[in-house]
Formats: sequence, C-alpha cells, structure tokens
Amino acid sequence: MADFGIGEAIAIASVAATAVGAGVSYLGAQQSAAAQSKSAAYGAQVAANNAQIANQNATYARQAGEAKATTQSLQARARLGAAVTGEAAQGIDITTGSAADVQGTDRALGQLDTETVRNNAALTAYGYRSQSTNFTAQSGLKSAQSASALAAGDIAGTGDLVSGAASVGQKFVGFQNSGALPDL
Repeated sequence: MADFGIGEAIAIASVAATAVGAGVSYLGAQQSAAAQSKSAAYGAQVAANNAQIANQNATYARQAGEAKATTQSLQARARLGAAVTGEAAQGIDITTGSAADVQGTDRALGQLDTETVRNNAALTAYGYRSQSTNFTAQSGLKSAQSASALAAGDIAGTGDLVSGAASVGQKFVGFQNSGALPDL
C-alpha cells in the first residue's frame, strides 16, 4: 500500500471530488429532466381530457338546442292554432284577407324563433369544438415537451460527465506536473 503525503492526499481528494461532482451533476440533470417530462406528460393528459370534455359539451349543446328548437316550434304552432281558432270562433274567414296574412306572419316569426334557437345552439357547439381543438393542440405540445425533456436531460447529463472528465484529467495532469502526485 502506498504511503501518501499530505500534498498527494489533497491532490487525490481534489481529483476524486471533481469526478464525484460530475457524476452528481449527471444524476441531477437526469432527475430534473425526468421531473420536467412527467410534468409535461401530466399536462398533456389534462389537455386531452379537457378536449374530450369540450367535445362532449359540444354534443350536449347541439342536443339541448335541438330540443329547445322543437319546443319553440311546438309553442309557435300552439299560438297560431289558438289565434286561428279564436278568429274562426268570431266568424272571421281565416283563409283570406288580413287573417290569412296574420297567420302567415305568425308562421314566419315562429320559424324564425326556432331557427334562432338552432343557430345559437350551433354557435355554442362551435365554441366547444374550438376549445377541443385548442386542448388537443396543447396536449400535443405537452407530449412533445415531455419527450424533449428526456432528450435534453441526456444531453445535459452527458455534457456534465464529459466536462467533469476533462476537469479530472486537467487536475490530475496539473498535480502531476507540480509534483503533488507521483508519475504512474
């Protein structure tokens, strides 16, 4: 077993500490990359779930709008029927003149109201589909971030190891040249 002096021991400790530091730095880069990757993957899944919910909301909005349009149409027909019945009960000829004109206007207004309800539901559904598209794009971006975080961790960690190895080599040669370490 070699007997080292204080200078040699310090030189060896310095070289070893540099090597250990490079390894710890590599592990830190790997852990950081893994955490970033997991965070981005979680964000991707949340965005994918939000996209699915937005699509479901679009379907529900369309269905609710159609149901409301049907109700609106039935109410308009009921109002028209009540008006026609009232006019007929008063002895008014409901097939000609202003009575027929009023019925035509009532029909047109009822249809307009029904189509307005349908249009509003379609706009709401479109908004939800747009949200879904945005969430899907966000999910794709987060998935890409997750994958690139791991690659970046590998690159950073490898760079730390290479830099640490170069530093170990420089220290070793420097200590040898100064006489602090014996030639091997």
